Amino acid sequence: MEKPYLKTESYLSEIKEAIYSKNREQTDVLIKKLRHQMSDSDSQELKTNYISLWKNWAALKAEHELEDYKEYLPDNTDLFSLNSVEDAILKLAGTYESEEDEYALAYKPYYRELERHYGNEAEDSLIGVLNILFEHRKNLINFEHHPLLSKLKLELVDRLNSLLMAKQKDLYNRAICVLSAIKPYTRGKIFNLKATIDFSEKLPEEFPDQSSRMKKLWKYMCSPELNNRGEFSIAELSIYGPDEIPSLNHFLYLCDYEDDWSHLLSGECGCYYLLPEIQTLRNIGYCMHNLTDHLNYSIHEVIYATDFKCSLNFEVDEMEL
Repeated sequence: MEKPYLKTESYLSEIKEAIYSKNREQTDVLIKKLRHQMSDSDSQELKTNYISLWKNWAALKAEHELEDYKEYLPDNTDLFSLNSVEDAILKLAGTYESEEDEYALAYKPYYRELERHYGNEAEDSLIGVLNILFEHRKNLINFEHHPLLSKLKLELVDRLNSLLMAKQKDLYNRAICVLSAIKPYTRGKIFNLKATIDFSEKLPEEFPDQSSRMKKLWKYMCSPELNNRGEFSIAELSIYGPDEIPSLNHFLYLCDYEDDWSHLLSGECGCYYLLPEIQTLRNIGYCMHNLTDHLNYSIHEVIYATDFKCSLNFEVDEMEL
């Protein structure tokens, strides 16, 4: 006898009601009921409506997070529209970067009023709003490419993982060499040797959309200062002393043995647990999970990346140990 909870088609009317009413609580309850059952359904209508339910939830979540910053959003920003969200990002980021394009020129007069009213707090709020918009943009893109409707290009996921791990190994070796060279000069000192990897701000040549608009979006998205509040990189290694050196495996997998993070490539919207093919990938490093789940990047865009920015920074505290 078929289990009643697998008859997910019965939820169609409830999904539509939640979407039309824009009721976040009702939407959240339905998602929790359905998220582990959708792969058992063959109904394309149900799958399409389920993705719409997810998009509705994401827009309501972003709307809630932006509640105290509504005045920073350009007029007529529609959080249910990817194009409208991208327009808002282009206006805010372009203004911050002192661009002279049509987006920044349209928003600058409005932002000057905010600066006059809030002073230095205006810039911090602008960055905060950008982060919410970047995260929301990532979710909207992930929904458009949801595995219930399309296939993830696993060969590009595997390529990106291999490129990142090679960069990490090279950066780790360089950091150890630097540490060895400066060791005689750091005795009794508190110091921090930090190695980071970020995406190049140049749009990848293989990226499907090579428009000037997309080039600007990619540039802003890959700027640590604008995205992720400037606090996080794709991969980070910090060494605070000669006796506190993380292992290479810890840098690659966040543990001291070879691990596999393929089961956690969820893209934050909880969609890839439904994609059995993702489990065919092996040796997926932590930074792949980090950039798709904890940072504001959609895996469907970053899989085209082949160019990265690597940096080593060394700081010494003059205080003696």
